This record gives sequence, structure tokens and C-alpha cells, in this order.
Amino acid sequence: MNVLVIICDQLRYDALACHGNPYVQTPNIDRFAARSVNFTNAFTSAPVCSPARHSLISGLYPFAHGVVDNGMKPVRSLETAADRLNAAGYRSVHISSVPGKANPNYGFEAAAPKDLDSILSEENRKIVEWEKTKPIRRRTAGPSTRTKEEHKGFQSAERAVQLIEEAAAAGETFHLWVGIHEPHPPFYPPKPFFDKFDQSQFKLPEKPSESAPAPHPSILDKQREWIDLTDAQKRQMFAGYYGLVEMADQFVGMVLDTVARLNLTDDTLIVLTADHGEQMGDHGLYLKFVLREQSVHVPFMIAHPKLAPGVRHELVAHVDLYPTLCDMTGTEIPENIHGRSIKPLLENGGTPDHWREEVISQINGHIMIRTGEWKLNVYDGEPGELFHLPKDPQEFCNLIRDSEHAEVVDRLLKKLEANMAQVTS
Repeated sequence: MNVLVIICDQLRYDALACHGNPYVQTPNIDRFAARSVNFTNAFTSAPVCSPARHSLISGLYPFAHGVVDNGMKPVRSLETAADRLNAAGYRSVHISSVPGKANPNYGFEAAAPKDLDSILSEENRKIVEWEKTKPIRRRTAGPSTRTKEEHKGFQSAERAVQLIEEAAAAGETFHLWVGIHEPHPPFYPPKPFFDKFDQSQFKLPEKPSESAPAPHPSILDKQREWIDLTDAQKRQMFAGYYGLVEMADQFVGMVLDTVARLNLTDDTLIVLTADHGEQMGDHGLYLKFVLREQSVHVPFMIAHPKLAPGVRHELVAHVDLYPTLCDMTGTEIPENIHGRSIKPLLENGGTPDHWREEVISQINGHIMIRTGEWKLNVYDGEPGELFHLPKDPQEFCNLIRDSEHAEVVDRLLKKLEANMAQVTS
């Protein structure tokens, strides 16, 4: 079968209409969700771009491949999904979806989309540079003078359409990863996408009660960047982000419609996910870089006509994608990785015995281990936060100093240590 992986950048789980968002319209992703196996408890391996993508392609958590922040190189040679599928006869290509600091391709051919500088007017080039500066990119949102076609996501989608058409014409089987840049900041969508929202209708994020424990010092430090935002500015951030979400949905639709138009649906396994989420004001934070649910909980949908659509609630992780692609294509699953194939879940079976009980996410020295019930965040080797998610889904009540939960902390630390010792070569 063909394999198509679409990765939207910074798309949080609940930013989609199909996941209950009351503000956005995401008809293309909604239709895809309706015909997919949709995982409600899927988690990125890192709340930042490059580490997350290294985990997606390698099946390894960041502490094993060594890329724990942007701009870093792996500490080991990585065998990737492209390497395995290439050996099985696939042609693996990526469009702006795979990091390349140490090795530009990691087994993939790089198909670069059209460079925006060759498209934009001189005036818009200057505006784009302004949008990308601090603090504009991190603290503001508004309407852009650019058109939808003058955004990175459109160029990536257009390039994907071209490659799929070429593969269909040549009768080639493809393994294609497509990176859709949006809704990554700056939060400046084209004016129609920004203006469509009635900003007065946006519900601002919930705040903890006065009796709740103070956030971890790392969170308090990050909150200072946005502490002075007015409610009007916060609503503008929503409009900018949701405008980009709707635009990203249209770009995803371009790719999915091409597969259908060329009658490739029956022969194509399609995966839709995001590298990480977006805080969008929750916990007084924007962007990502933290281990809160809004940053680590991601959409994860897989579709093929032979798979019965449905919703699965088991814990799954980005590291599971690589072995799953191998399993679904009849390729040998690599040993000595953290990921495991979710093919049994895709085939509508019961939860396999000994299914994963935890997922892990990491940025620099901050590591999360999360089960269905508990989340422990370890800051530079020191347990710093413990949340009981069924009773505290907002992560407002840190139980780390509660002695009655010392056994839980110890148990989660041992699970984390076991995962870190699992991959040793």
C-alpha cells in the first residue's frame, strides 16, 4: 500500500471541530476523522518541533536519540521509517516534515516546496520578517496581508499534490510525509480567516482557585512573558490561532482530495497527526515548551479502507508510528526501540495484553511520564509535579508534596528509569 503521513505543526488536540471545538470549522479533517481510527489519548514525545519529529521517524524517546531541543543533533546513528520502507521497495519522500540538522534526509528524499521569498512582494516579505520577530511572534496576533497561497502550508500541500500525481501516473508506490506549517506562529492568518470570528464569544482559559498550590517555579518563570496581556489581546490570539487552524484544514484537504481524485484511496494508508500542541493561554502560557496537556496531547488518526473506523482510548505515543508503519506494510519491525505497533488497535481488536501503561515526553531536562491516571513531571532530575488526572484534568493541584502519594511517585520514577534503560545501544 501507499503510505501518506501528514503532520500539522502546533495543532493541539482540541483545536478541531471533530474533537469538540465550538469555534473552528475543520470540515476536511472532520471527514477524515469519521473514516479513521481516531486515538483520543495520543501524546507527542516532545513539546517542541525537532525532538518530536526525531521521535516520530525513529521510534525512540528524546533521551535515547539525544535531540531534546531544537537545533541539536542526535547522539547516535538513527535508523528511520524511511530506511526500513526503502529496503522494502518504497520510495520515501518528505516535504518539510523531517528535521535535518545532522543528516538532511534520514533516508528520505527531500522535496522542497516553493520558496516563499520567490512568491511574496517586497512589502509582504518585510511584513513576514516583522511577524517573526520577538515579541510580535510570541505575544501578538492579527490579520495578514498575505493570501492563503502565500503561506508555507499551501506550498507544501501543492508540492504533495504534484508528487502524488507523478506517482500515480508512473504507477509507483509512495511513502510520503507532508509537513503543514500552520498553525505554527506567528498567529497572522489572511484577513478573512482572522475576521470571521466573533472574538467576544471566545471563552478565556479557566484559572486555578486561590487555594490551589502555586505552579512549579519553571511554569511561574514562563508565565511572566504573557502576564500583562489584556483579555482583548488574548482573544486576538485565539482568532489568529484558530484562523491558522482553519487554513491548515484546507491544506490537508488539498492532499486528501488528490488521493481520492486519483482513485488511490483503496491503496493508501493515511496518518494525520501534529508534532505537538499549543498552550493558547492555558496556565497563563502560549506556544509550547511545557509538559501540560495542551502541549503534549495531539491528534492522531489513521485510515485505510480495510480498517473499520472508530475511536480508541488506549494510550499511544508518537514513537509508535514507526513500528506501526512497518507492521502495516509487512516490513520487519525494528528491535531496540521504545515504540510498539498499534496494528492490533487499528484492526478493531481488544486491548492487547501488556499494552503500554505510560507515555513519555521530554524537553531538555524536563521529562513527563503519564499513565491513564497519573502524570509526573521531573525537572532536571527532581520530581516537581504530580497530577491525578481523573480528578484534576486541568493540572491545577500539584500533589508532589503530599506524602500519601509518595508510592505513586516512586512507582512512576521506576517506570521512567526502566524506559530509559530499555534502549542502550
